[in-house]
Amino acid sequence: MLKVLVLRASVSTVDTVLTKLEQLNTKSGPFDCAFLLGHVFDTAEEAKSKSAGVPVFCTNGRQLLVPDQGSNKLGSNITLLNGYGIFITSHGLRIAYISGSDGYLEKNRESIMKTFAGLDNKNVDILLTDDWSKPFDRSRGGHGKNRSLVDDIMKSVRPKYHFATNVVDLFHETLPFEWSGSDILTRCLNVAEYNSGAKWAYAFSISLDGDGPKSSKPSLMGNPYELPETNKRPLEQNQAAEAPAKKPKQILPEECRFCFSNPKIEEHLIISIGEHAYLTTAKGPLTVPTNNMEFSGHCLVIPIKHIPKINPDDGIDYDISTSPIYLESLKYERAIAKMNFERFETCTISFEINSENSIHYHKQVFPVPKYLIGKFSAALERQVHFNNTKYTNNAKLEFDQYSGPHNEDFKALLNDREQNYIQFTVHENEGAEPKVYAARFGADERIDLQFGRRVLAFVLRLPKRAKWDSKICHQTQEEEKLDVKLFQKNFKDYELNS
Repeated sequence: MLKVLVLRASVSTVDTVLTKLEQLNTKSGPFDCAFLLGHVFDTAEEAKSKSAGVPVFCTNGRQLLVPDQGSNKLGSNITLLNGYGIFITSHGLRIAYISGSDGYLEKNRESIMKTFAGLDNKNVDILLTDDWSKPFDRSRGGHGKNRSLVDDIMKSVRPKYHFATNVVDLFHETLPFEWSGSDILTRCLNVAEYNSGAKWAYAFSISLDGDGPKSSKPSLMGNPYELPETNKRPLEQNQAAEAPAKKPKQILPEECRFCFSNPKIEEHLIISIGEHAYLTTAKGPLTVPTNNMEFSGHCLVIPIKHIPKINPDDGIDYDISTSPIYLESLKYERAIAKMNFERFETCTISFEINSENSIHYHKQVFPVPKYLIGKFSAALERQVHFNNTKYTNNAKLEFDQYSGPHNEDFKALLNDREQNYIQFTVHENEGAEPKVYAARFGADERIDLQFGRRVLAFVLRLPKRAKWDSKICHQTQEEEKLDVKLFQKNFKDYELNS
C-alpha cells in the first residue's frame, strides 16, 4: 500500500507549496511520493533549482519545459513528466499523463492514442491531465477543449484515479464507478490551486495489487462511459419500479407558516424584520444554550415574499446575486456569522434548499464551536453515503465545493433557472470568504428536507436532536420568547440598519 499526496500550485506559489509538502510529510506522512499539478515552472532552469524531501512528479500543465517527450530529471527529487506517456515509479506505481498546449495535443493525437492503446489497463494506477472528461459533465466551469481526447484515454487505460486541473478554484471529487467485465474502480478529481480558497491538497493510499480505491461497500455512481447517450439522468435499477416524486400541494401565502398574511404566523419567534427578508429563531432548535452562548442560536433567514426559490425574474441576463432578496438574506447570514465570531468565538454554518418544489424558500443558520467545525466535511460525506445507499427513493447527491458565494462557477449555478440544489455555506474563519458546498438534483427527484439538519446534528454531536419535532427539541412558548429576547439583545449591534 503506497501513501500518495497530490498538490496543486502556480509559478508564484510553488516555493510555498514545496515547503507545505515538507510540513505535510512530517505531520501526516511519510508519503511514498507526491504529484505537483498545475503550471508551476516557466523554465526548466527554475525547476532545476528546486528540491523536495520525497519524490515529486509534475506535468506543468499546458506548458512544455523541454522539447523531448517523456520523463526528465529536473531538481533534486523532482521529475518532469513532459508531453505524454507512461511512467513507472521505483515503487511500481504506473502513471499515464498528457500535458502541453491544445495545438501540441491535437498534432500528436494519433501518437498519444497509440501510446495508450497497447497498455494492460489493469496496470494503470493514475492518469494526470489538464482537461477533465465525461464524469465532470454536471460540474460548472472549465474549458475541456481536449475532453474527447481525455475521454478516449480514460476508456483505454481505465485508471484507478484521474486527476485534472481544469478549474483553478474548484475542488471536485466524483463517486467511484466500475468498468464492465472488471473489478476496477475509477475515481475522478479536479484539484484547486493553492491560495484559491478551495482544497488544493489531497492524500490517499493506493494498493498496487488491488483494483482501485475500494472501501467497504463504497457508494458508486454509474459509469459515464458505459451509459447510453441521453439528456436525462438514468434511474438506478432498484428505482425502476418506483413512482416518480409527487408535486407538492400548492400552499397559498395565507396558509404558509412563513408568510405575514397568515393569521396563525408565530410572531413571537421573530427576531428582526428587514425590507426584503426577516429573521426568526428555529422551531424545535437543533443547537442548545451553552456556557458561552445562553440561547440556542439556531435561526432562520426568510424572504418576506412568498417564493419557492430565489430565481431570475428580470430576463435571461438577470444576475440573482444582485437581487434585493438575495443580498438582504446574505447580509443577515453574514451579520449572524459576525456576531457568532465576535461575541461567542463560534463558527457558523447555513443550509438551504433551492427548489421550484419548495413552499417558501429559507435558509437555516447554526452556530458551530470552533473545535467541531473541522468535522463538517466528514459529516457531509457520511450523510451523502447514507442518502445515496440506504434511502433509494432519494436523489443521489454529489457535492461540489466553491471558494465563496462570489465564485464564478457558483454564480453560474445560482443563475441557472433549471437547476435545483442543496447548499451549505461554512463560515470557518472570521474575515475570510466562506466555503460553499452545493449538490444538484432533478425537478422530479425526491430529496430529504432534513438532510442539512442531519449533517449538523452529527457535526455537533447531537444525534437525538436530528428531528425538529422530537420531544427533546420541544420548547414552551415562554422558552421560545426568552430565546428571541436573548438573541435580540446580542444581535442589536449587528442589525442590518445599525
